[in-house]
Amino acid sequence: MFKSLGKNLLLSDDARFALKDVVKSENPILQLAKLSQMLKAGQKAEDAEILARAARQIAYDDFSIKVLTEWVDRIEAPVWHFDIIDDAIRLQAYAEALRRYVKPDMIVFEIGTGTGILSMLAVQAGARHVYTCEIQPDVAEIARQIISKNGYQDRITVINKNALNLEMGQDIPERADLFVAEIVDDTLLGERVLPLTEYARHQILKPKAILLPHTVSARGCLIKKHGLRQNYRAKTVMGFDLSPFNRFTPTELSLGRAGAEIEALSDDIELIKFDLNHDAPREATSSFRALANHDGNAEALMRWLHLDFGDGLVFENRLPQKSCWWPHIHIFPKEVPVKKGDEISFELYHNQDRLFLWPMT
Repeated sequence: MFKSLGKNLLLSDDARFALKDVVKSENPILQLAKLSQMLKAGQKAEDAEILARAARQIAYDDFSIKVLTEWVDRIEAPVWHFDIIDDAIRLQAYAEALRRYVKPDMIVFEIGTGTGILSMLAVQAGARHVYTCEIQPDVAEIARQIISKNGYQDRITVINKNALNLEMGQDIPERADLFVAEIVDDTLLGERVLPLTEYARHQILKPKAILLPHTVSARGCLIKKHGLRQNYRAKTVMGFDLSPFNRFTPTELSLGRAGAEIEALSDDIELIKFDLNHDAPREATSSFRALANHDGNAEALMRWLHLDFGDGLVFENRLPQKSCWWPHIHIFPKEVPVKKGDEISFELYHNQDRLFLWPMT
């Protein structure tokens, strides 16, 4: 089996040559997994993945092989998938939205199957059939297993494709009545919610299809100096002036990295809002103002997600609400002393992948 392994796999010549030592070793499967690690470290990602998958296929139940090749799983299914299914409040919001909007005989379309939980919730809410798209082959296969295990295999079709390559009439037999997706991330736009929803509306959905959520927004507030656990401005440490290192002060951080202890210095405000029923500009610049409601030193602006499902049903990840979506902070180039009633103006630029904002002071 091992002698013919290199012939059956699409490997580079270097990887085929390295396989000769694997064949001669006392534990060839273990050496195969170790070789995949070496190739990965040597920037031979395609060879590394092929060999890692081969080792897994040969010794599927060997835990040592799983440990050495786990990085393959992280490509297909990053660990945040576990955070998603552990985020009960967010899942409850989606479940309630589906219960409100799904009607008998509806066809539902989803982008980003993951575990299949939203698709199963849609069927539970009464959908006739759900077509759900998952780009990662391993995740799509596990989703099918989960869906079958829960008895929904006849009403949910998992399509292992890039959503942009779906073909109406072939992958999906008819246009859908409702679209549901969790294609936002901490930064709001990082999972391409705007172009993917636009594509779904034009190519997959009926003209008056329901979108869940209806709108996605970024909201924010000023936060005080010392509100962050970590100080991102170097000063004098142990008698040494380290201030030149402030060239590397970050401009934006997830609060999962920066620490979650914050003090608000202003009321909450809407920074930008996208109605997913309409095409968004490919890029645009806007401005907003934050009004201080306390005296203090403004250190940063905290930004979080606001998803509106309609009829008063919303989800926010504003602290202290815990979510696998973390708020972000935009750190000012220098602290801004403010008194109650003072305003700080901001400029906000967005493209289809990211929001960028900075104070206009």
